[in-house]
Amino acid sequence: MVEPHALVAGEHDVLPFEVYFETVAQSPVAISITDPESRILYVNKAFTQVTGYALDEVRGQHTRMLSAGKTPSCVYGELWSTVRQQKVWSGRLVNRRKDKRLYLAELTITPVIDEAGQTTHYLAMHRDITRFERLNQELQNQRTLTESIIQSSPVATLLLDSTGDVRFENPAVERLCLNLGCDTQRLLNVLARRLGGESLEVRDFADLELRYDIPGISTPRWLSCSGSTLQLWQSDDSFNQEQVHDCLLLTINDITDLKTQQEEVRINALMARLAEDELVHSMREALNGAIYQLQRPLNVTGAAAAIQKKRGGDQDPMHQALGEVLDSCQRAIDTLRQAIPAEPRKRRMPLNMNELLREVLSLYTERLLAGGVVVDWRPCSTLPSVLGDDISLCNLFKQLLDNALDSMAKSGAAERELFIRTERLADAVRVTIGDNGPGIEEAIRHKVFEPFFSTRKRGGMGLVLVQDVANEHGATVEVGANDGGGCRFFLTFPALSEQ
Repeated sequence: MVEPHALVAGEHDVLPFEVYFETVAQSPVAISITDPESRILYVNKAFTQVTGYALDEVRGQHTRMLSAGKTPSCVYGELWSTVRQQKVWSGRLVNRRKDKRLYLAELTITPVIDEAGQTTHYLAMHRDITRFERLNQELQNQRTLTESIIQSSPVATLLLDSTGDVRFENPAVERLCLNLGCDTQRLLNVLARRLGGESLEVRDFADLELRYDIPGISTPRWLSCSGSTLQLWQSDDSFNQEQVHDCLLLTINDITDLKTQQEEVRINALMARLAEDELVHSMREALNGAIYQLQRPLNVTGAAAAIQKKRGGDQDPMHQALGEVLDSCQRAIDTLRQAIPAEPRKRRMPLNMNELLREVLSLYTERLLAGGVVVDWRPCSTLPSVLGDDISLCNLFKQLLDNALDSMAKSGAAERELFIRTERLADAVRVTIGDNGPGIEEAIRHKVFEPFFSTRKRGGMGLVLVQDVANEHGATVEVGANDGGGCRFFLTFPALSEQ
């Protein structure tokens, strides 16, 4: 047996008992030693710091004095069942300090067994984990709340690592892909191409609008995409180093309904502006035409009045009557001139003809579908800009499209085709708009741009507007026959220098 003053540490090494005692006394872990009936025999300084009780206050007391009465009785039952089998028990108990404050103790109880196999003491080590548990609970609550929000969010949310692999996706991703008729990877590939790459890079971007065309469905879906870079830390296999991994938090929101509403507002606003411009132009042309029509008889009447004056003098009744007619006609002409609306203010700016034509075509979607019209749209990919007023040019194209659609509707043709083409010339831009309607006879092609030319022969105020707008922009307008029937209008605009 080892002497009380020393313990064997090795075959020849002897460790003084005082070292063991000081080790327990100075341990940062709260330690208590009890007899087999759980009466306290010894506590160290750390125990006093945790509970507030000094050794003299607890010596001889049962350990139940620390209990706050909050721990389920089944826990104590398991505790005693375990230690009486001379096994180590570990668990958590809700205890009460000397100042009556509660704390959560993480406790380990070890039976001390003598050489006869009897339990002589119990060694208890515990630490206050109240703050740790509260922080852990707050973290868990925050995690639960975050996961609940993300899982229930209607916005598709994904987390991608630096290699492009999906680390997380919420249920909204599956719903979005189901609506688009694709899988997650295809959607990510489309987004990557929109960003100008083959795969998604870890970088920040916000409110990027993505058009997604679904095969077999004419109406596209519109998505708003945002990406945020995140850094995640992960320990390597040695457990002593941490590596930083760049990730991309991606959110995708379906904004098709919003885009549809915006498109409706935009189209309505454009139609209103075009209608106003067309109305003003028509009124100006009509009033100028009326003045022109009045001017001819006025000139004849003036000549007659001058002749009558030579014959009968100023007092001649016929001369005076003709004079009154002249004054009345002049007042009417002056009134008509005052009624002519002011010329709309023009905003000259560099314009892309492809964009203007697409804008105008968007106004005709329903009419083209209802009329079964096939649009053969051939835009030039590299088109220089044209200096002009966007509303005036849109109205020019609108008049030509109206003319073509009306002509095809009157022809009653089963197959109706609208041809639109843009070309890049040496120093100009050419726009061709044609149809497979009845066409225009060569003998009257030069008259279709004259005011009040019969609309049944594809003229009228609309084509007058075309000629006027073309003149304002220094453009030329030509009418030719279409190879497959119908006619084509060729408009050539001077292009802006690209230097």
